[in-house]
Amino acid sequence: MDKMQLGQYLHTYHDKHQFDGIALIAYKDSIVYGKTNGYANNELGTPFKLSIKFQIASLSKQFTAFGILILEQENKLKTEDYVYQYLPKFPFKEIQIKHLMNHTSGLPNFVDAMWKDLDTTRINGNREMLLMLESKKYPLQWSPGSRWEYSDIGSCTLANVIEKASGMNFKEFMEERLSKSAGMTNTSAEFFTDYRTIDNSDLAMGYVYDATNNIKKIAYQSPENSFIYWLGGFYGDGSVVSTAEDLLKWDKALYEGEIVHPESLKKAITPTKLNDGKLADAWGTGYGFGWFLYHSENFGTVQTHSGGHPGYSSRMTRCPDTEITIILLSNLSIPEFWNFNILKELEKQQ
Repeated sequence: MDKMQLGQYLHTYHDKHQFDGIALIAYKDSIVYGKTNGYANNELGTPFKLSIKFQIASLSKQFTAFGILILEQENKLKTEDYVYQYLPKFPFKEIQIKHLMNHTSGLPNFVDAMWKDLDTTRINGNREMLLMLESKKYPLQWSPGSRWEYSDIGSCTLANVIEKASGMNFKEFMEERLSKSAGMTNTSAEFFTDYRTIDNSDLAMGYVYDATNNIKKIAYQSPENSFIYWLGGFYGDGSVVSTAEDLLKWDKALYEGEIVHPESLKKAITPTKLNDGKLADAWGTGYGFGWFLYHSENFGTVQTHSGGHPGYSSRMTRCPDTEITIILLSNLSIPEFWNFNILKELEKQQ
């Protein structure tokens, strides 16, 4: 690994106003590379540190999926169970829990089919979403298990299944079974994605870059991000707040296999097969439960997921064959985030 070259790669994105935050590379239990750019709070000049919190957005989906797998370990549910067994009013009787975990449920496309019917003068969340589905106004797009399409509301529904099966609310369950067990003292699964509504101590302020005026603006102050408010009550799909330090603890816990047992982890990292026996195509990769999956010639098996929310961008990448883990947490929205990939940069150096 050419640390100077990697540092230049990150600095180039920073100069283009496309990266502020923390980038870490760990080998086994040790951090072998760490780089920060910018500030956790531009107005206060607050420097980044490993304990600074970020909203990790869709990177949260792996935690929701592992919450389900932990309940399966405790014999409180099975991933093959039907969702309606836990949410009796759920109208789609053929959807199994696993279909929500691997994005093959065929649930209505939330943005295209349901956004237009939301009341944008108030906070909407899981409750409103489930009521809309229960209305039977929005039909399935296809038979569950027959196609793959990324679905935020699938993960939100999983959070409600967790509550029903565990007898605990989502935040309490995730803290007790995952965060606390892994020693993740600065991680919480919130009930809101609008970060103005949560305890924001040590939370990096989220920004978007305004190219017209050449300034970084607080994300929630931009009119185009008004949905931060009216979509602010969802949880399960992107409501986890965490730190670089805690994500490395979580990575270690996955290797140790005590919280998430090896057989459960194997389920999460096995590429999804559709009803016809073909592997699901998840934007050119495989998909398990909360992880995009592919093979790297230089690094072997790759398990990765990213997250994006106005003001925040995140990615966690695990390469278990070479025991390399990459954590990227940014408090700046990164356009074309798929192009900003540290692993791909490392592959170029091989």
